[in-house]
Amino acid sequence: MKSMYRLMGQDELQKAEGCLPIQQWFLTKPLKDKNHFNHSFLIHVNENIDSSQLRVALQKLNDLHETLRAYYPDGKQRFRKESSIARLKELNITGKTEEAIGKELTSWQNSFDVETGYLWQAGIVRGYEDGSERIFLSFHHLVVDAASWPIIREDLKDLYEGKKVDNNGSSYRQWIKAVDEYGKTATVDERYYWKTVQEEVEQYQGDWQELAEKDDRELRYNRVEFSPEICTRLLLKNNGNIDDVLLSALSYALYELTLKKKNWITLEKHGRVPVNDRLDVLRTVGWFTTLYPVCLMVGKDIDETVMANREWLSSVPNNGIGYGAIYGYDKMPLILFNYLEKVGGTEESVWQIRMGEASGESMCPDNRYGNMIDINGLQRNGKIGLGVESCLKEKNHTLLCEAFKRNVEAITLHLYP
Repeated sequence: MKSMYRLMGQDELQKAEGCLPIQQWFLTKPLKDKNHFNHSFLIHVNENIDSSQLRVALQKLNDLHETLRAYYPDGKQRFRKESSIARLKELNITGKTEEAIGKELTSWQNSFDVETGYLWQAGIVRGYEDGSERIFLSFHHLVVDAASWPIIREDLKDLYEGKKVDNNGSSYRQWIKAVDEYGKTATVDERYYWKTVQEEVEQYQGDWQELAEKDDRELRYNRVEFSPEICTRLLLKNNGNIDDVLLSALSYALYELTLKKKNWITLEKHGRVPVNDRLDVLRTVGWFTTLYPVCLMVGKDIDETVMANREWLSSVPNNGIGYGAIYGYDKMPLILFNYLEKVGGTEESVWQIRMGEASGESMCPDNRYGNMIDINGLQRNGKIGLGVESCLKEKNHTLLCEAFKRNVEAITLHLYP
């Protein structure tokens, strides 16, 4: 497999490029299978897909976005000037079980090679009863994030239809250099802010040994979802900005779990925030994620709790992009929270990203990066759902999920009666 990938792009840039803090974090993690750590999804197409036409469009997509030509020898980021795409896969699902389909789609994405590339794969899935077809896409997380999905969908659709697509925004490499420079030139105030945060994280990190299983590979997972009434109140009456409600609910849930009124979490954000007025990465494909520590607090009542957490969030300098640029992500709180308002482009009527359709196993199930609790949420079609995965003991995991849901509902009804 490695030799095949090397032949795909021999015209290489010789200079090793830097990485964003999130990429450095990933590359230094002792994961079970670094090569199987992907984003994958299906695009619903209401017509027969011409494989030759799609192959041409995919090659142009590959030429358009430099991260699709990236590879990481010895933990260094390099970009090929040119490369040929991997062979386009095809699958007819007629008569196949869901298990068999999932196994096949997993096989399309579990043999990437971070060291040598090629780090994405495309395919066509046919045989649906309504006559529609699917474009399968899988990308290693090193080269895309969720905000890249709609960019890829829109560009691929236009290229497939023969339209000219220009990439007039800033490059991923320009962004890397800008973030590195941001960290080197951060103000005294911002450095003091994050130094104080680091010291408090070390001081107040809770002892989770009694709450968790001895083996952090023993995982539990639950979905937390909310009624249409709660979603409507949150999305409409709160103008769609619901972080303060969700995080205040989490502060109460963690208080019930730890009996501490201050608990530190790692907040994950999309990372595409301005670092200067010269760069535009709104249509740049890559992994831009930022992480930073946040202290969740419980006050004497709901109003005080929400206000305290809202003020903390608003005090974070430049949406937290400086934390990783200054310190990296080696020592983060063990609770990660990530809520996406929505994955743009998922609600398009044509060439629709089907979030609910399984596209195979995107990540090796043995990959663990040390968190005690992972909470990942998304707003889609007016619905809000969050997945809670943890290595907590069963009763503690259940308590966390139930308390989080109950407190989201209570806070929402209190703030938006």
